[in-house]
Order: sequence, then C-alpha cells, then structure tokens
Amino acid sequence: MTNDLRALIRELLSEEIAVLRAEMRGAVQEEHVRVGTAADLTDFALSVARRASDPTFAAALREGRLRFVPEPPATPPTIVPIAQPANAPLTAAPPTLVTTVPATVLELMKPLITERDIAAVAEGETRLRIGRRSRLTPLAGDEARRRGIRIERSAK
Repeated sequence: MTNDLRALIRELLSEEIAVLRAEMRGAVQEEHVRVGTAADLTDFALSVARRASDPTFAAALREGRLRFVPEPPATPPTIVPIAQPANAPLTAAPPTLVTTVPATVLELMKPLITERDIAAVAEGETRLRIGRRSRLTPLAGDEARRRGIRIERSAK
C-alpha cells in the first residue's frame, strides 16, 4: 500500500515537473475563450481582471507565455423536415424548434490549478471546466469542495 502511494506521488510529481519545465522553456499556453455575445466578452474581461492579481498569471500574460484563443462558434441546429405522404393534408402549424442553450461555464485551461485559482473564482459559480490534462492540487480540490464548485474536465 505504501509503495503504491509512493509510486503514485512520484508519477504525479514527474508529470507536474515536466509541465513546469515546459513552461520555463517558454512554451506558450493557450486558453480557449468563448466570446459570442457582449455578456461573454464582459465575463471574460472580468475573469482576466480577477486573475490579474495572481503574479504568475500576470507575468505569463505580459511575457506572452499565455495567450487566448477564441473558440469557434457553435453551429446552429439544422431543421430536417419530416417527409409526409403526397396525399396527406397539410398541417396548420409549422413544427416548433426547441433548443436549449447550455449554461455558461467558467473555464480554466492551466496545466496546474492551485487553491489560489479556485479562490479567484467568483462567488456563486457552481461549475468550473478545466483542461483535459489539467491537474488540481489537493488544496485546490478541497477549496472547490468547500465552495461547492463542481469540476468538469474539458474534452480538449
């Protein structure tokens, strides 16, 4: 049991150190941003303003190690007409298209997410989407649980 735990800790540390070394070499980190409306743009600007208090984030942004990449817009759903027999009477009402708009979820695409990152999430946020390969420090996980923030992994 103890050897398994040590092996797990070694594996996690080696992954994190590899990520940190890549960052130190000047690798550019990309964060995908969804800006489709004025509200999205305002939310993005507010999130950057909140995160600017983190010296690591501010330095990465100033030095060009962090850049924001817009997400492509979601394609609108297509309406496929239902085939009717040729002698069928026309229906009076056209079909109603019902769509759902997914709730906006705050995204954080950093390789390592710390307690400070979770603390920077605005009050009232209940969901946070992180990168597929992002790692949470134990304190970050504790902070997210304490605040009731559900962590979701992005498919990217």
